[in-house]
Amino acid sequence: MARKEARKSRAEARVERLTWAMLVLVFVVLQFIPEGTVLPNFIVPAACAIILLGSGFYQFTRSWRVSPFLWIAGVLMAVAAGYSVGMNPSVNLAGVSLLLTFIVIVMGIVLDES
Repeated sequence: MARKEARKSRAEARVERLTWAMLVLVFVVLQFIPEGTVLPNFIVPAACAIILLGSGFYQFTRSWRVSPFLWIAGVLMAVAAGYSVGMNPSVNLAGVSLLLTFIVIVMGIVLDES
């Protein structure tokens, strides 16, 4: 018989939901920026990377389980931001960031972890 894992605490679930909300907020804020405003292309992936990796480290320091999807997406977004800064500043990686955010949230809901 498989061993049933303990349910996550309310605090752990709250941190996961807050992480998701902050990721979504990055894209909501983009919609309120006036048209014609020029933002550096690395801003979106960098903001998402900071949120994901910050959440991952926070959860890790509390000895909570952290999804590998969160770590992978955070590192990929950090690499994307670095690529945008160092190699190709003209590439817009907001779409890639949105896709990775979607994957993190969906996997967090499906697997009940984030």
